[in-house]
Amino acid sequence: MIYEIEFTHGEQNTFVSGCEAFTPRTQVIIQNEKGKCHGRVIKQLPEGSEVDTSGEIVRAVTEEDKELIETTEELSQKACAKIRQIVAAHGIDMKVTNAAYNLNQSQLFVSFTSENRVDFRELLKELAATFRTRIELRQIGARDAAKIYGGVGPCGRPLCCSEFIYEFPNVSIKMAKNQSLSLKQSKLNGLCGRLMCCLSYEDEFYREARKNFPDFGEHITTAQGEGKVIGLNILNNKIKLQLEHTIKEFDISEIEM
Repeated sequence: MIYEIEFTHGEQNTFVSGCEAFTPRTQVIIQNEKGKCHGRVIKQLPEGSEVDTSGEIVRAVTEEDKELIETTEELSQKACAKIRQIVAAHGIDMKVTNAAYNLNQSQLFVSFTSENRVDFRELLKELAATFRTRIELRQIGARDAAKIYGGVGPCGRPLCCSEFIYEFPNVSIKMAKNQSLSLKQSKLNGLCGRLMCCLSYEDEFYREARKNFPDFGEHITTAQGEGKVIGLNILNNKIKLQLEHTIKEFDISEIEM
């Protein structure tokens, strides 16, 4: 059996083999070339899936493992604070989002964000000398950072990326236009500063529904005369028209396309 595994510290999802059946969201211990680490099961791949695996699941997390994980996370937090001090001292234009030891403490994984390309060769040398372990630096995007930090979105719910999104969808401003949303960036951007992932959830519905509606500015005929389309309410099947002397809303069934 092959499983897709998600990590909490910014490392990319990976595929591992396993001899037991694990349900999604199960915390597991993994053995790979980087040592022993823990992650969360996303899903089991269908039989016959041809993907490269990088390790295997040793077991589901036990109470003893939880103690080790907690200790490792405390060490990781201290390491992260120290790394930020070193980065600040070097004046490097990068923001350290997270640092995480593997359970063997034989490797320290460091994720960071930066608007520019970063030359961290000297930094890497100092980190290796300071922590005396193997260091892996990885630049991640703003969405990945938001997934690690978590938070509450404008809808009042926890961020989708930190709750259930495993792969970020492709989101475009056209999706907002299809849904007749305000095009102000402050309304469309999430905490990551990028377009909100939820814009993609209903995009297919709106694209199909728009086929039954006229375009903005189109002139159409009603029982009360000809009007110009100035608004659409797709969910309620309504169209707002500018008639000769008034503005009125019509049901889509009341007009001639």
